Amino acid sequence: MKKIISLLILLLFYFQLIHSQTTIPFRFRIITWNVGNSEPNCETFRQLAFSFSVDGIKADLIVFGFQESSKKVFGSYSLHNTIIQCLQNHQYTMILSDYVGSSVIKPIWLYLFATNVILQSERLHLLTINGETTLKVYQDNILENILGYKGIIASRIQIDNVTNLIFVNMHLPAGEGKLTERCRLLNKFFQTYQTNSNDQSYMFILGDQNWRTMDSMSIADILQAIQQNDYQNILNKDELTRMRQTDHSNDLAQCLRTFYEAPITFPPTYKYVVNTDIYLTTKDRKDRRPSYTDRILVSNMSTDLQILRYSSMNDIKMSDHRPVFADFLLQRQTNGNKPIQQTVNILDAALFKKNNS
Repeated sequence: MKKIISLLILLLFYFQLIHSQTTIPFRFRIITWNVGNSEPNCETFRQLAFSFSVDGIKADLIVFGFQESSKKVFGSYSLHNTIIQCLQNHQYTMILSDYVGSSVIKPIWLYLFATNVILQSERLHLLTINGETTLKVYQDNILENILGYKGIIASRIQIDNVTNLIFVNMHLPAGEGKLTERCRLLNKFFQTYQTNSNDQSYMFILGDQNWRTMDSMSIADILQAIQQNDYQNILNKDELTRMRQTDHSNDLAQCLRTFYEAPITFPPTYKYVVNTDIYLTTKDRKDRRPSYTDRILVSNMSTDLQILRYSSMNDIKMSDHRPVFADFLLQRQTNGNKPIQQTVNILDAALFKKNNS
């Protein structure tokens, strides 16, 4: 009888171990900012990386997407050198740095920084896209290709040998009435991006996407809505929001339809008078409507992925754009770990011995 009870206890413990799940959290922050040829210093990068951290916990991975970065890339001021030195001081290591376009004329930069702890754990691996570390796509315009004003750059990493995270930084064609051109460049990227997709993949779209507030809303009404924190009223006239809510027969008018964006609870991020909170509403005798040009979207949501925060940083005013960031928490459930598996192996041997005694 004692042998039977012992066997039942062992079996119960065995099945508890087999079905036990361990949550492995992975936090990451995505930042997009049209730098506008400004020269951010280390304090600015610290704000971008660590301000508004949830519960004061630093991210395991920080993704920076810059547009129109300084022409002085390798001169007396170097955005590249400054950001690397600054993040190193906080125990982060750069695992990827690349740009699309000209290195000295408004390049579009993508940076990935991981904590030294996460790198030592070997949970994170940099993957290739179509055989390259980064995928670069340009606008179908010879002049733009030479100058590098508009384009897309993407990279891919893998977490815990299971989950793929694809980060896509972009600067889409500017101007009101250019929605089709913006979608055309996006569709060109999606056609170029070729990799095996699976249920454990998330693609993040970030950048100055240049979506505009439609001209059916006057500048006066937009400014009044901002003053009243009535951002939804502006979003009702936002190009991207309207496009994703409407069925179109034209594929070039419904890009990003399947992507998800967290609720926007911050004012339009463009166009400001530099170093002020004032919107620049006219230029060259043309109206400029405050707009949500700077966005972060994700291809799909699941119970494994949470958006902890999605906001702008209004204290950083050195550009005519406000930075936008999103904090994510990936909590993948995994069956056990090495110590548990070792225990299971011991129980297997014990059960085998009892069954043969």
